[in-house]
Amino acid sequence: MRNESTLKMTRLAMFLALGVLLNYAEAVFLPTAFIAPGVKLGLANTIGLIVLYYFGVKEYIGLGFLRVVMTSLFTGFGFNFFIGLSGWLVASLLVIVLLQGKQLSIYGLSLVGAVGHGVGQILMVSQLYQTPYMINYLPILMVTGSIAGLVIAWLSEQVILRMLDWSVS
Repeated sequence: MRNESTLKMTRLAMFLALGVLLNYAEAVFLPTAFIAPGVKLGLANTIGLIVLYYFGVKEYIGLGFLRVVMTSLFTGFGFNFFIGLSGWLVASLLVIVLLQGKQLSIYGLSLVGAVGHGVGQILMVSQLYQTPYMINYLPILMVTGSIAGLVIAWLSEQVILRMLDWSVS
């Protein structure tokens, strides 16, 4: 029993480190701000989906929260922390609620999560800067989030399928 919990904790720590690394690497090596400010592919979200499908909701929430906190250690705990946290919170709540209905595939969950992340960020930016006009930016984040959500779902699905192959062999 102890070996199983140690193995699980080790795997989750590895996924957390990989998520933080992907988040940081994407910001440094794949700058997408030329598309529109705040637009990212969200490669680290593949880790969240993998953990959700491989481990469950509790681990998905814990890993996601820790990823936001750990990433903030590298980027600073200013407004970016609150913006990232609010995006994660809205996205995670939507994914968990919709997962319970078992109606959406990984593609639907990823798409909803990506769009929800943008909505959460816009709401927080509107609060922090005391301007309701940030809502006008929402269509851009919804379109780019939809595209990114589908790409992330495909990547996550490919990894999950290969992980299932590993556990069978």
